[in-house]
Amino acid sequence: MARRPFAWALLIASCNAPPPSPSAPPAPAPSASASAPSASASATPPKAPVPAKPKQLDEDGNDEVAAPALTLPERPRLTKVGRHWSALQRICDFAVRDGVLFMAHATSPLGYTGATITRYDPKQKEPFALVFDWNRPGEPEQGGAGGQGFLRIRDIEGRFYVPDADPPYLGLGVAFGVEGYVFTSSASGRFEPVGRPGHRPPRAPSAERGGSILLPGAIHVFDVIRFRGKRYASSGAVVPPKATASRSPGVLFVEGDKPDRWDVAYSYDGARGEAAVRLGYMTRFKDRLYVAVSPLYGIDRHDYVVLSPPKDATALAPEHARAVQVTDSGGAHTVRWFADRERLYWITVGGDGGELRVTEDGDQWTRVALPADAGAPTDLLRVGERLLVMAERALLELGANGPLVLARVEDKKSPFALNDAYCAAPLTAFEGRVFVGDQRRGALWTLEASP
Repeated sequence: MARRPFAWALLIASCNAPPPSPSAPPAPAPSASASAPSASASATPPKAPVPAKPKQLDEDGNDEVAAPALTLPERPRLTKVGRHWSALQRICDFAVRDGVLFMAHATSPLGYTGATITRYDPKQKEPFALVFDWNRPGEPEQGGAGGQGFLRIRDIEGRFYVPDADPPYLGLGVAFGVEGYVFTSSASGRFEPVGRPGHRPPRAPSAERGGSILLPGAIHVFDVIRFRGKRYASSGAVVPPKATASRSPGVLFVEGDKPDRWDVAYSYDGARGEAAVRLGYMTRFKDRLYVAVSPLYGIDRHDYVVLSPPKDATALAPEHARAVQVTDSGGAHTVRWFADRERLYWITVGGDGGELRVTEDGDQWTRVALPADAGAPTDLLRVGERLLVMAERALLELGANGPLVLARVEDKKSPFALNDAYCAAPLTAFEGRVFVGDQRRGALWTLEASP
């Protein structure tokens, strides 16, 4: 089956409490004086201690590495650093390890072949280099060609996990029928090369090296997360008994006792009549797992699924899940989650346009108003005491008095336009500077002082 790009319309259709202080002792009653009449004074009753908040099983977020405090330029501007020849069209995500910046790339996710990982190391003579290539050059398009996007690169317990957003159609024979993959690195950040001949997935990972993990039946794989001591991958999959030739639910896969493949942990069918559902980007918040929902035809109007298993649960179950609609139109597509200081930020695109929302309890959401001329938000980043927001046409800071524009995009056509719901301009801090990912030529940009 020849591949066809997915239409944009289909893409649109997805404090800590202070430690209890010891009770103050009652104030002593005033002593009687010769010049003052005796009086009885009742002591102020001691305040009850504030109960300590129960410790969470997991910290909020998706193991994002906290950016160190850095000094931003006084009159900053966004300037292009460069790119590697294999950077394709888009940078979809960043990861930092041992003084090296890793970048996940795509051309048109779920639409056109293109999936690579590159790195930027300013200490090297050639700072840009190719790390992993899943383009499978030379393989026939009719058979699926290469992967169609690396959208997330997750750093979990010492290894990178990179899901293949749209694996080659009908799989490569590792399992029977359709199959998806998650590529992992070694502890040093090295990815194994593809197998030859035929540009096949690397063998299964071991304790010493990276490799590929098989997700039997997965059509698309979007994200990986650690939750309650296990790793999960989000996908849309053809998994019996619920899936048929014309129907595929959203599926979470979980690592099991086999290093080469993960098993089905949870499936979400969506609304009645919905042909296919994809479970997308994920985050942890207040010991709950938030999973984006992306229905193919938009019949299902839920925005995400929340999974809240009991603390002693060893596996996910349907009764642990709750589908939620927050947006007015429903069916919003989650661009990015960002957990920060007991708040969860949520960027979506859909019928309501590009929106940034925030919650403190995980249920009640508030819109965060941004300047209209900044465009839609694409990512957030905390650097020390400053919370930054990248938007299509500006880099902003969220302060106590509202958003402040730090730098504007002066080009008529912004390199950070949100024109694909699966890949949006990412933001990161590296080597004392802020960096942004291009959506036109896969170039790396940075924030520097204006001349």
